[in-house]
Amino acid sequence: MTEPESNSSKRFLSSGVEPLIMIGWQAFLFLALSNTVSSGFSETNSTLSTIVGYAREAVTHITPFVAPLFIAAYVLVYVLRAMGKNARFVLDCLGIFLVVRTIAGFLVLNFLIVNPLTDNMMLLRQFLCFMPALIIGWGWIYWRLDQGARIQGNQLMLFPEDLPSDLREPLSTFDYYYHSAMVAFIFELSEVEPLSKSMKVLFLINAAMMLDLVGLVLTQAIGLAGNQ
Repeated sequence: MTEPESNSSKRFLSSGVEPLIMIGWQAFLFLALSNTVSSGFSETNSTLSTIVGYAREAVTHITPFVAPLFIAAYVLVYVLRAMGKNARFVLDCLGIFLVVRTIAGFLVLNFLIVNPLTDNMMLLRQFLCFMPALIIGWGWIYWRLDQGARIQGNQLMLFPEDLPSDLREPLSTFDYYYHSAMVAFIFELSEVEPLSKSMKVLFLINAAMMLDLVGLVLTQAIGLAGNQ
């Protein structure tokens, strides 16, 4: 990889838009999960309801500390950048934490389909809020892994924008999120080619998660139609 390409990747990873993307990611997660644990499950004697009961207590105690920590982290990012220092470690910690929250949200949505719901429309509302969070989450993962690899002289994803053409704009951060959205909306890989086995596995996991969410909503819709 040429030196200009490496410098371009470093500029990608120091982009000022990343904290704003993470704030949006966090907001959609909050909207999707705010009512699920507290009121999404009916009170039953099942093992799942018992687990949810403990989860409610944990969330109740943890939630007051999450928002201040995130605000402090975002402030720290901009302070470090104003001082001319690298905020990559802080942003990566935020990203990893949001990935964990996204996985937890995905599991919660799957739990909603196997346990009685207090609100028949809750699953659909959670889906509509969680889908953008999942798209942003996968876009950030692709962006971070591929641009990090390019800095090291490797490449994990091949975009059409990587090939010289007067008709295409240069590769940008947006292209990673566009690819993630294409997987979500039309299960299309948007002409992006994974260049390693690990990235191929991530592509498959991404598609499987999107298909799972669509299946959950369809199952719920069929169940509601059958009960009418």
